[in-house]
Amino acid sequence: MNCYDCAVRAVSTSAVAVCVDCGVGLCVDHAEVTPRRLTRTAAMNRAVPVGPVTRTVRCHLCRAALDAATGPCGPVAARAGSPATARSAPTG
Repeated sequence: MNCYDCAVRAVSTSAVAVCVDCGVGLCVDHAEVTPRRLTRTAAMNRAVPVGPVTRTVRCHLCRAALDAATGPCGPVAARAGSPATARSAPTG
């Protein structure tokens, strides 16, 4: 499998990873690796970290989408009645 981003630029580079979200093949230069802490749910719905920190590989587009979704306001901004939603609602 070849890196998709390199193939778009007419360069043939072997993929070393696959984006966890969209499944596109990625080379070392285009893979964005982020740490991920695995958890388990304990008594009283409490999240408890388990094992060592793992990693997640994403392409730049999925990473940007994740950053936008969990930005400074997080998913709360997407709730109905928030200022961002109220501005985008049709008037009239």
